[in-house]
Amino acid sequence: MWSVGAIDLMRPSFERMGLLLVGIALGAAGALGRDVGLGAGLYAIAVGGVERIQRDLLESGSDVLPATAEAIDVLMSGRNPYDHVMTSTNPYGSPFVYPPGAFLFYLLPYRGTGDIGRVETWAGILTIAAFVVAGARVGAGRAALIAMLYAVWGIAAFRTTDGGNDVAAALLVVIGLVALAFASLERPRGRIAFVVSAVALGWSLAFKQFAVIVWPMVLRHLAVAGAPWRRYALISGGLAAAMILPFLLWSPPAFLRQQLGALTFHDQVWGANLLNTLSQRWPVEGVLGLFLWLELAATGALVWLALRSRIATIGSAALIGAAILVVPLLLAKWTTQSYYVYAATIAAAGLVLIDTPGEAAPDA
Repeated sequence: MWSVGAIDLMRPSFERMGLLLVGIALGAAGALGRDVGLGAGLYAIAVGGVERIQRDLLESGSDVLPATAEAIDVLMSGRNPYDHVMTSTNPYGSPFVYPPGAFLFYLLPYRGTGDIGRVETWAGILTIAAFVVAGARVGAGRAALIAMLYAVWGIAAFRTTDGGNDVAAALLVVIGLVALAFASLERPRGRIAFVVSAVALGWSLAFKQFAVIVWPMVLRHLAVAGAPWRRYALISGGLAAAMILPFLLWSPPAFLRQQLGALTFHDQVWGANLLNTLSQRWPVEGVLGLFLWLELAATGALVWLALRSRIATIGSAALIGAAILVVPLLLAKWTTQSYYVYAATIAAAGLVLIDTPGEAAPDA
């Protein structure tokens, strides 16, 4: 279905026509009773790769990646990125609201190539691959289905080109969730998977504030499953702290002011949220403060309730975290579509791992 819609009828490309033929062959093999789960998963990676690599980067898109590159330049010059007036943001001088895990994630690609515009492209492809890898624990068929749904989701592909960082931020969470599904393997593989999961989720905490909602859900699940959640919290929380504390201590007022900007910087009502929808018929300026408090209170209450529930699987933790994340997105006054891509990516990982517990490795 993707191939049919994605082929230019005037100039059908070899790769897209080839993927159409591969899809037909896989469909025929499946109809004949062959096990094509792994093949379908690899097919999803190929489809998602073509869908993303062949998209041109959006000109004059989000200022997130240009600001990230600027932050790296400032850091490499020995100065504090959080005590610096950004010149690449729109508008000029906007706060750099991301924790240091964000620019540390892009540091090596930027230093190696001088550009980070395509990092999101490969992050999207790696997200598909992570879903496919999960098939080794949950079954290749289910994993391939979710991988293909994500691979052909046009908005998720577009958001790898617009200069934002939500695709890469979500990738770290997905890696953490998928790796945790392998933590029950015998030593040393189980322990390695456990550490990889904790490191990825810890990095996600230091990358973007959204992960603060997902992380405690995973810890709650591990506690319910009888897994070493304290060790997991120590590794993941310790890594996040190791990334954040040096910059916090470098200039506490500057760092805290920039991070607070995530809630206060956008002063206009815009995007896919309730306030912007209501503003088309009624004035909403008088209720902006009310919605901010409602956003914080509702999110906090839902997190508190979730942490008191029995979260039985990794997938449940991911789905609950994604569902709670949608609440502040709906109640905020500024909500880009890219934020929903982040939440939906976590939810997709939850569907893949819906019945998979994060059990402790033997002798963990």
